[in-house]
Amino acid sequence: MKLALRIPIRIKLLLLMGGLLLAAMATYLALAVTLINADRRAYTYDLSQRLATTLAEQVRANIDNNAELLRFFGGLSVEAKQEVERARFADQLFAASPALLRVRLYVPTERGDSKLLGEFVRAERLTPLELSPTDLDDLDKLAPLMMAGGEPVMVSNRSLPPSAPIMTLTISPPGTAGHRPPWFVVGDLTSRELLRMFSASQVFNAFVVDANGDVVLHPDAEQVLNRVSMLGTPAVARSLAQQAAPKGAVEYDLEGHGRLGAWARAEVGRLTVVAELDRDAAYATTRRLVRLSLLFGVGILLGALLLSLVFARLLTQPIQQLSAATAELARGNYRVSFEARGNDEIGDLAHDFARMAKEIREAQAKLIQSEKMAAFGQLGAGMSHEVKNPLASIRGFAQLGKRFKDDPKQQQESLDMIERETDRCLEIIQSFLSFARQDVGKRTPLLLNDVVAKGVRLIAHQMSTGRVRLTPIYGDAPIVEVSLGQIQQVLLNLLLNAMQAVGAGGQVWVTTRTLDDGFAEIEIKDNGPGIPAEVRTRLFEPFFTTKPPGQGTGLGLSLSRELVRAHQGDIVVESEPGQGACFKVRLPGKRAASSPTPPTSNA
Repeated sequence: MKLALRIPIRIKLLLLMGGLLLAAMATYLALAVTLINADRRAYTYDLSQRLATTLAEQVRANIDNNAELLRFFGGLSVEAKQEVERARFADQLFAASPALLRVRLYVPTERGDSKLLGEFVRAERLTPLELSPTDLDDLDKLAPLMMAGGEPVMVSNRSLPPSAPIMTLTISPPGTAGHRPPWFVVGDLTSRELLRMFSASQVFNAFVVDANGDVVLHPDAEQVLNRVSMLGTPAVARSLAQQAAPKGAVEYDLEGHGRLGAWARAEVGRLTVVAELDRDAAYATTRRLVRLSLLFGVGILLGALLLSLVFARLLTQPIQQLSAATAELARGNYRVSFEARGNDEIGDLAHDFARMAKEIREAQAKLIQSEKMAAFGQLGAGMSHEVKNPLASIRGFAQLGKRFKDDPKQQQESLDMIERETDRCLEIIQSFLSFARQDVGKRTPLLLNDVVAKGVRLIAHQMSTGRVRLTPIYGDAPIVEVSLGQIQQVLLNLLLNAMQAVGAGGQVWVTTRTLDDGFAEIEIKDNGPGIPAEVRTRLFEPFFTTKPPGQGTGLGLSLSRELVRAHQGDIVVESEPGQGACFKVRLPGKRAASSPTPPTSNA
């Protein structure tokens, strides 16, 4: 014989409390981490995008300001007739742009190339960069100038190592994009001021690249001076691949670190600003929360387990004593007593236990008799009418069998009919027994179609005997939490009423469906004479009936509505004289079960 593992209650309580606490802590931690990570991710995306956009606007504003100055200088200088006037305009330009180192004015020639019309340099601004005018001339050889013609403003990084970050602007007159301009101005500016702007953040790594992915501005001056290509950075590659997108963001792993990169177009000189953030830095708060929550959870868990152990011991001691007394009672010792300490539920249980032992013998006899009478009542309530017709058939065919004593064939047919009708009686009795065994008070989640199908089977024989055609139509119905016996009783009341209304040759339809508000609906429709308006208004009144005396109490529909309303539902009736009647039983489906207000009846 296999012995089951016995686990004391105190251990079960301990495991239960521990399991609940662990589940609660794990659920809380998972939800907290998920929510905080989602919040941090959204915040980081938004912050990165805002930073990239802000820097792009600052870069565009700086370049646009210098471009307008250079464009204004170019327009005046081309019109000037003497070099002295151009020099005066250049002095004004240098005064307006402190970052400007050198400016040159070019005009096209008939040969298709460009002619230098004027060049102006501020030598005193070259000294902090450890440059001379000759170094600028060498710069033109090392990094050839990007000539204007494609766009009104062109920007390039033409820095000179080791200490001269230089950004060159090539400006042409407005409206000449795609055409040969009448003139263009080239300005060499130090980019130190813009570099300081990109070196301000300690968290983000922000930089500017041109249309080829080469660095124009970067917090690491070495990368600017060496004009490093950033095409290996996924954020740069994505921004160049999505030229139509003015801004965007992407997550990626680079050199073993998770990163978030956002970009924004500067909308000038085909420049793009990229802001990178280490993903671990963004989620540092979440990791700290996890560590602190784990420490806090361990402390709470240990304390709760200790308290649970003490409480379980206090609780299980009197229960163990009660268990021993119950064993005595099971052996037939009804005089057993149990005394528990404390004025609580266990003490009350001790007094009730002693009283139960005294009364249990008398109750046994009464219970047996009550159960027997209830069984007879359930069988007799629904079986008499259903069994009447098959029994009449059996009797008739038995009489026919006697009449055809000399005709074996006729006798065999009579016996076959008697056998079939006997099977019908057995099926009817079995259906009623199945119905009688249902718990009429306990509500359980059931498929509505299963509930209706069982009710239809209970009355199918009676419908057939009365020559009423019953057509069930099972739609897409939800799960309902109901007492099977009570809802079947409602269904049987309505079907019996419909059968009596249509009479022989009539038709009854039973349809299930789900309503838009989540309620389930059982529709019982017939093709009978219908219900007059004056009767319809009183249909659910207790003791109101239109049946002849002795054929109805008037409580069926009233009771049915009360049962349905107890399930937070209602019964709706729709009928017009001569057009049949339609009863709709509405019950809350699984999603609508918490609704305190049932659908309004129009009865």
